[in-house]
Amino acid sequence: MTICKFIYDHELDIRDRLKGIVKEAKAAAEAAGRRHKGNASSARFSVAGLATKQVNAVHDVRAAGLDVCRYESAVHKGFGSLHHGPAKSAACFYERFRARLTVLTKIAPLFADGENVHTVALAKIAHRQPVGSLDQFRPTAALRMVSTVHRALKERGVASKVFGIVEVSLIEVDGARLYEPHVHMIIKGPTYDELSAVVPGNPRHDSQIDAVYHSGGSGLYFTKFEPEERVSYENRRGKQNRQRNKMQASERAEWLDWYAQHGMAELMILAGFQPGLMRKFMNADLRELVREFLGIRRRGRD
Repeated sequence: MTICKFIYDHELDIRDRLKGIVKEAKAAAEAAGRRHKGNASSARFSVAGLATKQVNAVHDVRAAGLDVCRYESAVHKGFGSLHHGPAKSAACFYERFRARLTVLTKIAPLFADGENVHTVALAKIAHRQPVGSLDQFRPTAALRMVSTVHRALKERGVASKVFGIVEVSLIEVDGARLYEPHVHMIIKGPTYDELSAVVPGNPRHDSQIDAVYHSGGSGLYFTKFEPEERVSYENRRGKQNRQRNKMQASERAEWLDWYAQHGMAELMILAGFQPGLMRKFMNADLRELVREFLGIRRRGRD
């Protein structure tokens, strides 16, 4: 059976399992007295939907006058080519799907047990890029922040295991529209106080630390890969809140073009684990990932 037919046959099962993770995460958040960040849209999945999004992305890049030939060479045309040649870029919706399953089946379980598991959202102010210059930023600069936190904990005698992933959002500061690269980390080992002591904050960084209530829910949130504009506003009580909107077409095209220049593995890091583990995860066979994700133990005719 081809990988295309295999995915199509299990399309509804995959969607149901993703929705199940959302429900589990919401229940865990409620039990912990927290508000779950994700929503049902993060669990959407359809074979036709991925194809449509891929076509629309190519259209956005072409309409913005960017290098559409380079972009098309960086993405898959369908599931059929996932097993041939090197992995494509993080702009590819099919690669994002495989990365999401990798995070949910291989990485999130590493952080599922035990106490002292936290997420950290960390952005360095100096990493912000004006619209039109996102190609000047390299993901290694953001991932160094993950390594720095891990190393600082080690120097303090605190053992930790860390997974980090780079994300780029759009913000507006004093009328200027800026891309803000940042990292999402999930860290196991340090207490909140131990982590707070090494995670940088104002004025050079923007950071937030939260206790993890469901590692699968965190995995879904980390792998949303959405071209979002984060808008700050003041509610009726005078409290600062954030609203998430879609980027404008030209900004979304630049965002897509940046992701097309970087492979999925370039945007992720594991620290505190055996060497080569990330490489092993990123080379996981998609069919086996789906089987593991769905709990299919026996190999049938598929």
